[in-house]
Parts: sequence; structure tokens; C-alpha cells
Amino acid sequence: MTKLARDIMTRNVITVPQSMDVRDLAKLLLEKGISGAPVTDDRGDLVGVVSQTDLIYYSLSRDDELTIRTDFYASARMEGSHIPTGFQIEDTNTGTVEDVMTPVIYAVAEDTPVDRIALMMTREHIHRVIVRDGQQPVGVISALDLLRVLPAVAASA
Repeated sequence: MTKLARDIMTRNVITVPQSMDVRDLAKLLLEKGISGAPVTDDRGDLVGVVSQTDLIYYSLSRDDELTIRTDFYASARMEGSHIPTGFQIEDTNTGTVEDVMTPVIYAVAEDTPVDRIALMMTREHIHRVIVRDGQQPVGVISALDLLRVLPAVAASA
């Protein structure tokens, strides 16, 4: 019997809204122990995928200044004397998931055979495929999900 996407997909899909702040995205990925998630619009339709790699690339490619001149030191005192002039670190990272995400979605239907999914992931060099019903995500299949079942698929062929 051929295994299908619905047989191996993770059903409780954690999606992120395209308007989510990238700091909140990073916290969510760490908290849930996942490396990426489908991105949805206000209607819940798929608009992209975001991963830890996207976050790293985004962080490394920005030209934000980490420090700015400040007058804080003019009024601050330490043990009665003025603190020497210096710089203050400012968090300027106010991007959203939409700024970071990959807008290309590799998706399959629930009745897609697992061997076709494995071929797609290998050919496209991707680590996850979204399972969808219309434009709504209903599952995710990761490379690890495939590794769990492919020996069984190969043995039955």
C-alpha cells in the first residue's frame, strides 16, 4: 500500500501571521522547538514559509546601526560624578515575518504519495513541505518525517 501525505504529516500546524514581529517569531520557534513554519495572511491563506535560516540571513543582511549617540550620559551620575560620554545600544530590529519569509510555497495535497514528496524535497533542496486543502495549511511534512517512513516505503516497493 502506498503511503500518502496524510499518513505522515504533522497535523497540528503552527502557523505564523505575516504581520508578526521577527523577535516574536524567533521566540516562537525556540519555544515550540521547530525550525520553521507556514506563513498566513489575515484570512489564514498560505502566503509563504519562514525558517531559522531566513531569520539568520535577515539578521546578517541588515545594515542597522547597533549603537547611536545619546545624551543619556550628560545627566547620568555615578557615585556623584558624571559618566563619560558614550554610546547606547538601541534595538532597531522592527521587521515583520513578511520581510523575512520565503514567498515560494512547496505544497502538496493530502493524497500525494510519499515517494513524490521525497523526490520534490530532494530536487528542490527543501526541508519541509506544506500539506494544504485549497489555500489552508492542514499539515507539514519535514525531512525527518520522510526519514521515518522511507525505509518502509523502499522495503514495500
